[in-house]
Amino acid sequence: MAISKLDQNRIHDLFFIIQRLNAKPQNIMQYKVLYLIQKVSNMRYRTFFISALVGLITFLSCTNSDKELVILKVSELGPAKVADSTLATVVEEELQQKIRVEYTLFEDTALKRLKDHEVDLAIIPNNTTGCSKGNSLRTVIPLLPRLLIILAYNIPEAHNIPINELLERHNVLFEEMSRLDSIFFRTFFTTFNITSPNTSSYFFVHDIDGEKWRDSSFVYIGLTHIHNPVMKTLIEHGAEFVTLDDVNNLGKGSSVEGLRAAYPKLKPFIIPKSIYLGEPKEPVLTIAITDILVACKDLDNYLVYDIIKILNDKRSQLISEDNTYNLFDPRTSDFLLSFPLHKGTVAYQNRDKPSVWTRYASIIWPFLSIIAIIAGALASLKRHINQRKKMRIDLIYNELLTIRKRAFNNQDESSREQLYKELRSIRAKAFDALVNNKLSANESFIIFLSLYSEVVEEITNLKKNQEEKPKK
Repeated sequence: MAISKLDQNRIHDLFFIIQRLNAKPQNIMQYKVLYLIQKVSNMRYRTFFISALVGLITFLSCTNSDKELVILKVSELGPAKVADSTLATVVEEELQQKIRVEYTLFEDTALKRLKDHEVDLAIIPNNTTGCSKGNSLRTVIPLLPRLLIILAYNIPEAHNIPINELLERHNVLFEEMSRLDSIFFRTFFTTFNITSPNTSSYFFVHDIDGEKWRDSSFVYIGLTHIHNPVMKTLIEHGAEFVTLDDVNNLGKGSSVEGLRAAYPKLKPFIIPKSIYLGEPKEPVLTIAITDILVACKDLDNYLVYDIIKILNDKRSQLISEDNTYNLFDPRTSDFLLSFPLHKGTVAYQNRDKPSVWTRYASIIWPFLSIIAIIAGALASLKRHINQRKKMRIDLIYNELLTIRKRAFNNQDESSREQLYKELRSIRAKAFDALVNNKLSANESFIIFLSLYSEVVEEITNLKKNQEEKPKK
């Protein structure tokens, strides 16, 4: 026995609630409960099982707040953990769900763990080359930019030295970087015609021995967040910002635009004057790669929607707690994203869009007005035609009633024959009108046939009565 349509709808609604309560619908118990309900055909047990399902949902809702949402971030040396902590705290408060942020230095690691569902979300630079057809990853929202920072330490007049000479003639201090960052730097070197120095001239921040670096001269280069503590330390000890090109050349074929042509996911960025202890002395033109929050495409659409809404609604709170979020720009239209948008992101973007009726009102309403006018004209024409048909049948009724009256007043044989002749003429006229659609085969015509038969019968009876009177 199949379960009723009403209970099927109830089951569907309850299952929808279960999915809403869980970011990843992987609990096999949910499916077992649904299977049991579908197998129950006896009415007295069905109510019990539906009640049990409601109890299960209540249990899941109570335990859902204990579930952690894990975010894995690709970070250079963890200098942005304060900003990440602020983000996690704000989202956690609004979602009422625990959030844990983990870190890795390698983007490949982050993407693999995300695909394997070891973590729920990942924050990666928008410079991945791993986006292929059928990829299961989706972009949730852009976050903070990572800037290309170049600092010259103990190099006199560094701002007057071309970039390629600066990086070829001096040791280069790299921020810790992942494999995909090195792809970016190779593109950067090619664009600026920089011959890659020997690997011995590259050394990482954590390899610096105590305070010995203060007596050396080098160029620091990193794709990093704006409040990197290593960068701040270098500036405090006299490091000088190096610009990629004159700020006034932006939009006029600057070298930054040449770099962006080779690496489309970049965005020009101007570091304003005096942002760090009076440095830089003049605005610095550089580029930025924006971090993006990514998830698997099967992550709950409503969860993604809620996260985006929180980050947009609470932007002022994020800025007040960490001014790094002044650079937070959630718009996706300005980016060439590494992954397609998540369905939850698309739903949020379309939340305020007018309906189809509103968007096409200028076309729809005139069209509907024309239809209404035509419909009104057709209805009026139909009423007129029906009225004409009613008038015709009424005239036929009157002719039949007149003949009936004459039959009682004219008793002679010749008069009755004339009446029969007129009746046949009326009948022929009525059927001709019916065939020519001047009358309708409706109740009015049935009344005509009944009246016609009645008049004929009455005249015939009158004739019989007159023939019987002489015999008596």
